[in-house]
Amino acid sequence: MKKLLTLALTTILLAGCATVGRKLDQASVDKIKKGETTRDEVLKLIGSPDQMTRNGSGEVTFSYMYVRATAKGASFIPIVGAFAGGANVQNQMVMVTFGPDSIVKDVISTYGATESGMGASAGSKPELKGVEENKRPK
Repeated sequence: MKKLLTLALTTILLAGCATVGRKLDQASVDKIKKGETTRDEVLKLIGSPDQMTRNGSGEVTFSYMYVRATAKGASFIPIVGAFAGGANVQNQMVMVTFGPDSIVKDVISTYGATESGMGASAGSKPELKGVEENKRPK
């Protein structure tokens, strides 16, 4: 019986969170300098991109994306979940554009948080945890 209860609790906890991508270390992102940092240096600082885009002018953009959605605990409580449930969503995006010479032309870094809710929890303030948690390994 104890094993069944442990399995049920683990399943509920795991179902309460979904993550896409990995967070980047903001201190490493801040080391990227326009007109100075090379493509190889960016790869060493923050790792391989999630997506790479090329345009007709020979510019290449590396895109790094992270999204984490965490269900509120109240979402799992019968009846209460319909009124107080919802999720906290954190996101981070970094885009590094290189000129044809493989030198950084532009860097855009953004992170934020949103919250969805139902009933009484709709419109509550989202939690924005530090961008340093769960950093992307190099």
